[in-house]
Amino acid sequence: MPSVLGLLEARDTKVREEVVRLREEAEQVQAALQAAERDLERLAGARATVVELLGPVR
Repeated sequence: MPSVLGLLEARDTKVREEVVRLREEAEQVQAALQAAERDLERLAGARATVVELLGPVR
């Protein structure tokens, strides 16, 4: 029968591995979010330019 400390250490190892995996996943999500936010900014700029160009001539 495994010892209580052995069981705790095994669980600790699994949880630490999960933390590492989740941190890596969070970094990937953060990078994707930043890329999408940059795309939105570029689209907003393009939209503003088109509205300006198609607006009434003064």
